[in-house]
Amino acid sequence: MRKAPRPSGRHACVPLLLPFALLGCFEPDSRVTEEPETKVVEAPEPTIDPRRFIGRWAEAPDQCVSDWWRFWGDELRTKTAGQHCDILPPDGRFLDTEIRTKCRISGKFVRETWTIDYAEDGKAMTIRGEDKDKPAVELVKCT
Repeated sequence: MRKAPRPSGRHACVPLLLPFALLGCFEPDSRVTEEPETKVVEAPEPTIDPRRFIGRWAEAPDQCVSDWWRFWGDELRTKTAGQHCDILPPDGRFLDTEIRTKCRISGKFVRETWTIDYAEDGKAMTIRGEDKDKPAVELVKCT
């Protein structure tokens, strides 16, 4: 009877290491066995848009339906005057008391910086353009 040849070289250790390698396969996964997180993370407070001009405005409360001015963060439209202005990004630091606009007037684009003064309660604003000969526009916030 002939004996099987004994492994030699690098394959000689394989049978001995196999049981230890298999043991590593059965270790519990630490991601599953760790305690669940109990720390509660508070959601951040929602940011309030600092641009007080955003919304619907009119020259008088009874005109909120018939002759409004609608401000978005980057645009202004009026109902009856047909005015359409882009509100341009601010230069440098942001102020909602000074906005740069590009309006279409009689088929031409006019760039202008408007100064806005707000009532203390935020329910009224006065808009002044660069042309000092034009009267200021007084608007009230529509609800």
